[in-house]
Amino acid sequence: MEIRKYLNVSKEEVENKTHNIWLGISLGNKYFTKENIRKYLLWALDYTKHSVLIVIGDAIHAVNLEVLDHKSPHAAFRKALKLGDKKFDEISSIINELTEDKKIKVKLARWKDILEVTQYQTDLIIIKDEFKSNKEFHDLIIDIVVCGRQDRSETLDALSPNKLDRLAEYILNELPHFINGVQGYGDNQIYTLLPYPGLSKLDELIIGLQNKTIFPELTRKLQIKNKIGIVEAYV
Repeated sequence: MEIRKYLNVSKEEVENKTHNIWLGISLGNKYFTKENIRKYLLWALDYTKHSVLIVIGDAIHAVNLEVLDHKSPHAAFRKALKLGDKKFDEISSIINELTEDKKIKVKLARWKDILEVTQYQTDLIIIKDEFKSNKEFHDLIIDIVVCGRQDRSETLDALSPNKLDRLAEYILNELPHFINGVQGYGDNQIYTLLPYPGLSKLDELIIGLQNKTIFPELTRKLQIKNKIGIVEAYV
């Protein structure tokens, strides 16, 4: 793997296996081919503390399909789950190639698996309330949405404020995952290191909340306890 940047984590921390590593597979990111996912997983197994969690962002992808591809909510959700099925099978086949001692270190999950976790629900409510009540936070989230989808700039330019707010639901639903470690996937591990191909303004927000350098009132409400790190990593 080529590591270009370390955010809120040092090279030594990674190499000393101080974090459990998780992989967030965005269905809209074409970089996550089967071969690339295999290489991310093998790297993660080499550097994780105890285990590796892979989260397929399938149900959440319905927001993109609904707003950007003009599908009905039902059709968007159905297609997102179908894409999730395909990605789940693809990643399962990668895991099945591993030796038994490595297989037991990998947990594969889908977006629905987190939705009933109390900590996730609590943090999501706090973040959504902040989006509604704090104009500065709201505008930053919208800016993250727009800057993150330059490939769909013409479509975004034509969206109404309500549609942009709807599209922002993707980021709002992601944030609880990033700010305090990923947990609640059927084990007692907390996953605090994410390798990802590219950094964005979202990463700046995540680290700012982690370090209490922005939106201090929001960080107080979130009661962040676990240090997280992000590495810009390419195969």
